[in-house]
Amino acid sequence: MHSSRRHFGWAFISCLFIAAGAFAAKEAGIAGVWNGTWEGGGAGGRFDLTITHAGDKLGGKVDVGQDTGDYTADFTTAAMEDGKFKARYDYPPEPQAEIVLEGTFNGADATGTWTMVQKGGTDSFAAGSWTVKKK
Repeated sequence: MHSSRRHFGWAFISCLFIAAGAFAAKEAGIAGVWNGTWEGGGAGGRFDLTITHAGDKLGGKVDVGQDTGDYTADFTTAAMEDGKFKARYDYPPEPQAEIVLEGTFNGADATGTWTMVQKGGTDSFAAGSWTVKKK
């Protein structure tokens, strides 16, 4: 009886390591440069993501082209949650706002949404979509 419990315990621990490895591989798989476009609120433009993966953390930045001027912003948070990429960054043209990104990566393609919120908030006052391809 003790032997079967011990085998079950090792099998369970092995499954946890395999699951953690698969999650880390998914995070590492999205690392890189992604180029595409954004749209929303009657506007659109260039949308480039640079996603980094170091240890168990994601990071990166966006380079966005828009009519009111291009900008670059570093992610303040970035993570894979429930199979989705989620990130936030401060919106340089408006210091009281930040952008919340959410997206799904599938091979060399990714699509998602962006939402402009008051810094630290969740209520949207502008929103749209983005699509990118891995460079």
